[in-house]
Amino acid sequence: MLEMYSTPLDILYLVLSIGGGLLLLFLVIAVYHIIKILGNVNKVTSKAKDTVDLINHYLWQPIKIAMMIIEKGKEMAEKKKSKK
Repeated sequence: MLEMYSTPLDILYLVLSIGGGLLLLFLVIAVYHIIKILGNVNKVTSKAKDTVDLINHYLWQPIKIAMMIIEKGKEMAEKKKSKK
């Protein structure tokens, strides 16, 4: 077994292959964690979208309707004022 690694070039190849294997293992673990993080981000954005939809439906729509009614009332008041 020791005769196999007798030259510096053989040792360099051994060290490079071990280093490459460790780098590959690190990259696989990093990609796994990135996939988990992106899954969590997808869940959070989905919940945020639902919350924004609820706010739009129950809060902003009635405010818009009230503002339209106020604008129409102002226009009608201006018309009545100009007729007098």
